[in-house]
Amino acid sequence: MRKSTVAFLVLLGFLGLWAVGESLEIGVLSNLAFMTLVAVALVLAYFYLRFEERRSDTKLVALIATMSALSVGGRCLFAAIPGVQPSTFIVIITGYVYGPLAGFMVGATTALVSNIFLGHGPWTIWQMFAWGLAGLVSGLLGRWRLLEGRWSLAWYCAAWGLLFGWILNVYFVLGFVHPVTTGAFLATYAASAWFDALHAAGNFVFAFALGPVMIAMLRRYQARFFFEHVAPSPPGGQGEGGFHAGSGHDVTEVEVPGS
Repeated sequence: MRKSTVAFLVLLGFLGLWAVGESLEIGVLSNLAFMTLVAVALVLAYFYLRFEERRSDTKLVALIATMSALSVGGRCLFAAIPGVQPSTFIVIITGYVYGPLAGFMVGATTALVSNIFLGHGPWTIWQMFAWGLAGLVSGLLGRWRLLEGRWSLAWYCAAWGLLFGWILNVYFVLGFVHPVTTGAFLATYAASAWFDALHAAGNFVFAFALGPVMIAMLRRYQARFFFEHVAPSPPGGQGEGGFHAGSGHDVTEVEVPGS
């Protein structure tokens, strides 16, 4: 059995245990802050194990590392400006071009590495989840090329600036606000509105100014170095076997012999 399958089954078992603990009010099993933190950590473990098991070309691994480093550097460079950093934009375009798993890996790695410089804490896991989710969803949209226009990409990145903050607000309320009430959530979201608005505005500017150029650059790299193996057609069928430029979305990347 694959390790990612084991992680998924553990996640399901944990959610079931959480439901029982919540209904019976059993100590730590009814602690929302702790249980949600563990659940998010298990989700991250599942995706990291999925990536480990995937037969990824070394060029894809190098590209994920490069985009993660670019995202980390951008976040650290703009750290003095609250909410404004290019990381969300970089995660989104990586996922959009190279697929959900690549986007998730860049997003999760961005938070993990950048917090070495900016400070680790329980929020790191939630940031990994939020940025990973941004890359994952963008990768799913990339299958149908739904963000090709400059304006659509910019507004989409702006929306993720808000969503990122809202996801982190859930962590804050569950971890530091007692009792957890609707009013507590509303007050938290109102207090963070300016910060989330700056994040959204920064994402919009980065995506509008650099989005089409960055996506075109990533696609040129993809067309040049990534290929999908095509099985030979059956006798009498149309087409031939061989290699053609891959889409980057859940294909097996192989190197052309002699390249």
